[in-house]
Amino acid sequence: MEEPEMQLKGKKGDHSICCLEIGLLAERKQGDQEGAESGVLARGGHAWTSVGSVVVRIVTDKFTESVYVLANEPSVALYRLQEHVRRSLPELAQHKADMQRWEEQSQGAIYTVEYACSAVKNLVDSSVYFRSVEGLLKQAISIRDHMNAAAQSHSPDEPPLPSSA
Repeated sequence: MEEPEMQLKGKKGDHSICCLEIGLLAERKQGDQEGAESGVLARGGHAWTSVGSVVVRIVTDKFTESVYVLANEPSVALYRLQEHVRRSLPELAQHKADMQRWEEQSQGAIYTVEYACSAVKNLVDSSVYFRSVEGLLKQAISIRDHMNAAAQSHSPDEPPLPSSA
């Protein structure tokens, strides 16, 4: 037996069934079950009309659609979004605070490394000055030795000055 054709009259999305036109288009064969001419089908001891089963199916489909629409209504979606934000915000705030603390520590370490690098560069650049000081010290020692030698040659009675060389 073919399913009956049905038409819903009303606006699309209207959740109430205003008017149903149900037409049975199936031709019934001779010798069908008892009551087939009247449109009655026997199921599990209950008598269901084919029209009634179609109406039940339409009502359950509409009910399912209504539940789906209500479950996905924008206000429900906004509520779910609010709940998600409420649950995840404290964790995100903690992560943000941790990241800011790590950034401060990193900035301090970067400053220390940059300062150490500039100190080493300044030491390398100051090697010229150290060589100059070394040359001047050698010259001063040489002059002192000459002065000591000259002082000893003029006064043999005086003890010589101590030399650090």
